[in-house]
Amino acid sequence: MIGPTACKEKAPDAASIAAEAAAAKAEQDAAAEAALAAAKASRGPGTPAVWAVSDEDTTLYIMGTVHLLRPGLAWRSDEIDAAIEAADTLVFEADVSSPEAGAEMMKFVREKGLFANGGQLTNLLDESEKLELQAALDYVGLPLGAVQNMRPWFAAINLSVMQMQKDGFDPNSGVEQVLMAEGRADGKAFAYLETVDEQLGRLASLPDDVQVDFLISSAESIDEGADMLDTLVDEWADGDVNGLGVLLANPEMMGSDAIYDALLKDRNEIWAPKIAAMLDAPGTRLIAVGAGHLAGDDSVIAILREQGLEVTGP
Repeated sequence: MIGPTACKEKAPDAASIAAEAAAAKAEQDAAAEAALAAAKASRGPGTPAVWAVSDEDTTLYIMGTVHLLRPGLAWRSDEIDAAIEAADTLVFEADVSSPEAGAEMMKFVREKGLFANGGQLTNLLDESEKLELQAALDYVGLPLGAVQNMRPWFAAINLSVMQMQKDGFDPNSGVEQVLMAEGRADGKAFAYLETVDEQLGRLASLPDDVQVDFLISSAESIDEGADMLDTLVDEWADGDVNGLGVLLANPEMMGSDAIYDALLKDRNEIWAPKIAAMLDAPGTRLIAVGAGHLAGDDSVIAILREQGLEVTGP
């Protein structure tokens, strides 16, 4: 007779755990390499894309942004400068700079980004995932303790931002920061498409296993991050919307369909009617949102066109 202990599965040893992690990493690398090759093979007109939609008394300019850029990158064009000059209102994804927004973000992170009652991130990870996370933390120079109290979605975002900054990308050089500084100096009005909760709430409400997929996808790709970001910026600066679609509007690059929907698709579907409604008020507005929202079949641009609006641009 076989006793109960003989029926138990053998716990995976260190070698099998490492092999599993290596296989997952190889799969992620292959997907990233394919996306990079496809993006690099595509070409744009040479300047960041700008779209426009208008009626008799309203003009909306729409441009994609990159939130962090290498300092000193020249990305302005005559078309962008003309849109900035003409706009009486600058429209961004969310308010990330006012004191009120800072307080709202702190409250949101406290309530939905951190574990309560002593929970720990690694309690949600298997041994292979712990190895992936530790390797990524080593790359950016963070101890495990720095993220242990973070929920997976929040750890993933922090890890990605740390990687960008380590590789020389600066949030103060990002397109939004440049536009906001100029807008304040010129006395332009600001408007926003969503609140902090609307921006991040979908990620925070995803099941833990989906959040872990997001974290591990971010961790697995971290050592290729600089090449990926440089290619992304090149495609954006070249106005290559098809190339951006391969890199950004791509569920495989996001780690899962659920993450793609939460970060891009769902928000695009909410933003597009809000943007269309701006045609009801006279004036000129420049709408500046992350470039991934304006590329691919699920983009804001595609939705506006499906709604029957005549949107000029690529």
